[in-house]
Amino acid sequence: MKLKKFRLLILFLILFGLDKIILIPSVRNLLTSENIGNPYIETFNNSSATYLEDIKYKDKKKVWAFGTSRSFIFYQYSTADYNRHSEFISEKQKQGLNDYKFFGFAAPGSNPLIYYTRFNQLMDQKYKPDIVFLEVSAFSFNKNNRYYNITLLEGMPLEFAIQHFNELPSDFAKDYFFSRLFSLSRYKISSKAISANVFGTKDKNAEMLKSFMPSGGMTADPFANIFDTESNRKEFPYAPDSFNDFYLKPSNDTDTYLKTVMIVDVLKNEFYGNFTFNENNLIFLENIINRCKENKIPVVLWIPKVHKNLTDFYVTAPFYPSWKSKIQTLADKTSSTFVDLNEAGKIRCDYFQDAAHLSGRCLPEMNSVLLNILK
Repeated sequence: MKLKKFRLLILFLILFGLDKIILIPSVRNLLTSENIGNPYIETFNNSSATYLEDIKYKDKKKVWAFGTSRSFIFYQYSTADYNRHSEFISEKQKQGLNDYKFFGFAAPGSNPLIYYTRFNQLMDQKYKPDIVFLEVSAFSFNKNNRYYNITLLEGMPLEFAIQHFNELPSDFAKDYFFSRLFSLSRYKISSKAISANVFGTKDKNAEMLKSFMPSGGMTADPFANIFDTESNRKEFPYAPDSFNDFYLKPSNDTDTYLKTVMIVDVLKNEFYGNFTFNENNLIFLENIINRCKENKIPVVLWIPKVHKNLTDFYVTAPFYPSWKSKIQTLADKTSSTFVDLNEAGKIRCDYFQDAAHLSGRCLPEMNSVLLNILK
C-alpha cells in the first residue's frame, strides 16, 4: 500500500533519471542515432574569430559565406592561388577576385538557424563583413530531414537564445526551452541505433551519412571547432590533386553508383522525404538580411549547382517550385541578390565531388558569378 502511494513519484524519478543519464555521451551514442554526423551536440559555442582581424587582409573586402556541406569549398579553395590556376574564368575575373577574402562558415546539415546564430555571434563580437553569402538548399528547409531536430535543438547556445529571445519565432522558442528542461525531447531513443550498436546491424543510410562530407573538405576532426577551421586562418597553396572530383560522370561503375545513384537515394529518403516546409528558417534568413541592411552589407542568396541526377529529382519533386518561389519572394522583399547556379548558362564548370557537391575547382567561377564580376 505504501508503495502504491509513491508509484507516481517513483515513475517520475525513473524518467527524470533516464532523462539526465541520456546526457552522458556514451549512453547517448548507444541509445540514440543523434550522434551520426551531428556537429552540434553541446559544442556550438561562441568561439573567438580573431582570424577575421588578420592584417594581411586589411585592404581586401571580406565575404562571409554561410552554408551546408555544399559550402565546404569556401574553406579550402577560396584562395588567390586557386583563382590564378582556374581554367574557367578570365584574367579580368581573376584580378577582380583578388580584391576579396572569403571566410567559410559551413557544416553538414546546417540551415538558416545555424547561419543566424553564427552571424550574430560574430556581429556581436564587433566583426563586420563587406558581403554575406547565404546558401539556400531545399533540404535544409524540410522539417523532416535527417538534421532538423539536431539543428533545432543543438544549433543555438542557451545564452544566445536568451540574449536574442525577442527575435525568435514563438513556436521555435517554445520547443527550444522545453528541450532544455527535458533531454529526451531532443535525444530520441532509437531501436535502429540500439540494434546497430548492440548487434552490429548496419543501416545503409546511416553508413552513407558518415562519409557524406566531401573528401578533403575539412580536417580529420571536422567538428572540433565549429566554423573555425585552419583554412579560415591560413591560405593553402594550389594543389591540382586536391579536388578528388569527376567530370560529368565518374570513371567506373562502382563510383557512379556510390557518388551519383546511391547518394541521391539517401538524399531523397533522409533529407527530402515527406517534405514539410519550415517557415521559421525564412524568418531566420530575413533577420540576417535585415541586420545586414542596417549595416549596409549586401547579401547574396544562392542555390548551389548539383549533378544532373539530383536536378532531375528537383524537376519531379512537387515541393521544389514552391520552395524556390518562397526564396525568390524573400529576395524581392529584402532587395537581395538571388542566384540559382543550376540555371542554364550560369557556370560552365561541370566537375563534382558527388551528386550533391560541386567540385572545388569550380569555386573561382562560382564566386565570380555570385559577386557579378563581369568577364
